[in-house]
Amino acid sequence: MDPEDGGDPEEIVQEMEGRLIERESEWVVKYTEKPGTPDEVKTTVKAGEDEVTIIRQGMIAYRQRYHPGETTICVVETPGGTSEMEVHTLAYRREREEAQGRIQFSFRLTMAGEPMGRYQLLIQWTEVPA
Repeated sequence: MDPEDGGDPEEIVQEMEGRLIERESEWVVKYTEKPGTPDEVKTTVKAGEDEVTIIRQGMIAYRQRYHPGETTICVVETPGGTSEMEVHTLAYRREREEAQGRIQFSFRLTMAGEPMGRYQLLIQWTEVPA
């Protein structure tokens, strides 16, 4: 969350191995959180030139598109049922040079009609030679 939304900023850092697939104008980053556990989540990040799509498969599953200046809606599936996630994307950028890259975007999140706050996601990677 962001201090301007009335809360203290919270930072969650995860480090894991993944795969980068480069297509014409899209970078696809795939990784698995908590592999081999009941909480395993497979994530695919499709970063285009002007928008990013996150696909998560696991206990919580959704496909959400983030495009600056737009509000998009998706259905989130959880063990307790489904709910709508509404996202207003504030900013997005991607950068890649030599053997590293980053995808960064920020958004305001509303779940089931309740404002949840402002979030920022940063995905960074370092490519390891094969």
